[in-house]
Amino acid sequence: VVCPFLLPREGKQVELVDIYDAQGRPTGKVQDREAPLAAGEYLLAVGVWIVDGEGNILLTQRSPEKRWAPGKWENTAGHAQAGEDCPAAMAREIREEIGLEIAPEQLVPLGGSPATGHYIGENYGLRLRQRPERLTFQPGETCAAKWVTPEELDKMAQSGELSPSVLSHLEGSYREAFLQFIGRQGSTSVSYTHLTLPTIL
Repeated sequence: VVCPFLLPREGKQVELVDIYDAQGRPTGKVQDREAPLAAGEYLLAVGVWIVDGEGNILLTQRSPEKRWAPGKWENTAGHAQAGEDCPAAMAREIREEIGLEIAPEQLVPLGGSPATGHYIGENYGLRLRQRPERLTFQPGETCAAKWVTPEELDKMAQSGELSPSVLSHLEGSYREAFLQFIGRQGSTSVSYTHLTLPTIL
């Protein structure tokens, strides 16, 4: 795995990112993550649904310091840094945001998310045999975590507790793979057969 580029600037690190086209192909351009993107340029986002042995889903709460969707709940997600592939980026984000060490090989690919704004995404599942005894949160990123059932996740979607990005990503082609991963594919429940947002299940 190629180490991501982090450069010092005015007492803080600059995060460099690879730039992609709308089809998810690297353009060869690398720039500061905070720099504006031109039309047709995209950053690579990654997200993971972490599930325990009983099928409960781990959600984290966005820090109140976040500029966008502060205090909302979401699955663990982030962006690939320059030189990272998607599994490596996802493993790093899991380590940074909740303090959990995993191998990229543990991730189950669920599919991509459609280009939204200047982001394209890849999504994964991670199944844990048992819940971690302790999670640690990244200051300014996450401030809390909780395990929810798929039914509770659905209720949170309908009540507006989830980050809007969670719902928009689930509009993509990986929705069925997500439902299968959490054990809700083919359910005869009425709520599970309606797949239009904001209902997830």
